[in-house]
Amino acid sequence: MASDTLKTRIIISHMVVIILVSLSIAVAGFYFIKKDIIDRAQEKVKNDLNAAREVYTQETKNIENIIRFSVMRSEFRVLQNGTAGFDTEALHKAGKTLNDIRVAEGLDILTLTDEKGNVIIRSRNPYVIGDNQAQNEIIAKVLTDRKIAYGTQVITEDQLLKENNELAEQAHMWVKYTEKARPITENEHTSGLIIKAAAPLFDYDNNFIGVLYGGNLLNRNYDIVDKVKNVVYKGLEYKGKDTGTVTIFQNDMRISTNVKDTGDNRAIGTRVSAEVFDHVLKKGLPWNGRAFVVNDWYKTAYEPIKNISGETIGMLYVGTLEQPFNDLFINITLTFMIIIIAAILLAIFLSVILADRIARPLTEIADAASKLSTGNLGVKVQSSTNLFELNLLSESFNEMSAKLSERELNLKNLNKNYVDLIGFVAHELRGMLASAVMNAYSVRDGYLGLINFKQRKAVDSVTRNLDYLTAVVGKFLNLGRIERDQLNVHKSAINVNDEIFVPSISTLMTLAERKGIKVVNRLTPDLKINADTDLMQIVANNLIGNAIKYGQENGNVIISSHNLNGKVEIDVYNDSEPITAEQKDKLFHRFSRLETTQTKKVKGTGLGLYITKQIIEQHGGNIRIEPREKGNSFILQIEKGI
Repeated sequence: MASDTLKTRIIISHMVVIILVSLSIAVAGFYFIKKDIIDRAQEKVKNDLNAAREVYTQETKNIENIIRFSVMRSEFRVLQNGTAGFDTEALHKAGKTLNDIRVAEGLDILTLTDEKGNVIIRSRNPYVIGDNQAQNEIIAKVLTDRKIAYGTQVITEDQLLKENNELAEQAHMWVKYTEKARPITENEHTSGLIIKAAAPLFDYDNNFIGVLYGGNLLNRNYDIVDKVKNVVYKGLEYKGKDTGTVTIFQNDMRISTNVKDTGDNRAIGTRVSAEVFDHVLKKGLPWNGRAFVVNDWYKTAYEPIKNISGETIGMLYVGTLEQPFNDLFINITLTFMIIIIAAILLAIFLSVILADRIARPLTEIADAASKLSTGNLGVKVQSSTNLFELNLLSESFNEMSAKLSERELNLKNLNKNYVDLIGFVAHELRGMLASAVMNAYSVRDGYLGLINFKQRKAVDSVTRNLDYLTAVVGKFLNLGRIERDQLNVHKSAINVNDEIFVPSISTLMTLAERKGIKVVNRLTPDLKINADTDLMQIVANNLIGNAIKYGQENGNVIISSHNLNGKVEIDVYNDSEPITAEQKDKLFHRFSRLETTQTKKVKGTGLGLYITKQIIEQHGGNIRIEPREKGNSFILQIEKGI
């Protein structure tokens, strides 16, 4: 599995931190931006409702002032002629004055009653008089308290017809289907909503003689809603829609509004959503929030309109189109996103630079360490940074490299002395051993006189030990050649079977017979390799000798060969305890021996396989061990001969 570089890790770590921080900032930013926009929009709508209420209240006060000052006119105070009742001529004159005031002040209704509430003059419908208004809550309050009273109230169709047929027609509305409104069964609306004021009438002797009342019908009267719209919203539009709208509701139906329906007409007869209805009309509480208005979403504010008895009879609404704020949020969000992305890219760019500055000296140290591991001792790191720790690491590495180089030089000198000593000792021993071996064999074979059985057995032991020492000396001589790099290879085409393995098998057959081991030669008879005969003889002796020495008694040693893509593969197998993966790593090292049941019974130097591996590699080949079901195979590959 490929591992990441330090620079990559630093960049990835920085990127993770940058992205997490950026995401946190983005989420927090989006939340606060949206909250700020929505809160500002909703606060503005709340203030707009205050402005609308002020206009509505001012209209009510205006009607109250008209009634307050009109009732003081002399034409009305002289209507009653003592105890004789109302003067006919005075009534006629007062009726004309009453109508002039109504027209001049723009009132829909201006009517005069006697002290019991019976209508005596109706300015807009002079022929309908005599009906009693004492049951009307505003007039009843004046009759009782003898003080001016005013407010908003529902006026029935019958009352509207008495005041004027046109007012009844103005108030009549068809109920229109409205999305999200509560379901109802009514399909038309005949009553109206009126702002009304009434004042007591006194003669010059301060006798209470009647009540003057007047007002304006709000149904289809757009003066208030359009005035608020023009003052507060300046008539501004957004994508063809009014940014701000104002509505007066009678109960839950729009009776005066500048909200448009799908046909671009005033949405008269449409109704408020069920959610707002429950909150404002049923609970009598103000509403301040998002609401669906006819066919679009608005930031809205509603408050109940109550009569003088405190009953909720309608609502006053202002709303700001939500779409501009949504688009503003999207635009700000996009800008914010661009800034964040730009910041991320800049941070990543700076991270790459920072990672490079941190990783470069470490990379140089890693490269130097790699060179050091391959034997390039004395290598130095030239990196210099502004970071104390990295500089200290570089200096420490250079110091270590210098010491390793010095140590290597010392080891080479020691190794040379060691190799020279091995060569000298092995050479001296070889000469002495040759004489000892010759004499020992001469004694054993009776060339120097006959010996008895016990003497022969003793001499056999001596010859075996001498043979072992001769082999050890040979191995030390070969080790010396290897250490001095004097293992010269003289290649020629040789027959593997006849020139290498058959002589080795013959030499070691006595040893095999002692252990009851059967040596099976399955080498191809005419198989040739390109190799040095003497060196390959050492290889064969080592491999077959080990196979016999460490093989199971009465087992098999099998030697076989295969052609393999221009090379020859030779397999030397023996019945033995299969080797483990951990043991495989210990083979082919100098002076290395395995600790097994078989090896403990046999003397050895731990040099045979090391020398064998060096010889094979000098030939450009390789050697390995493969465990089998009941034994092990030493497999070598070497160049095929022609």
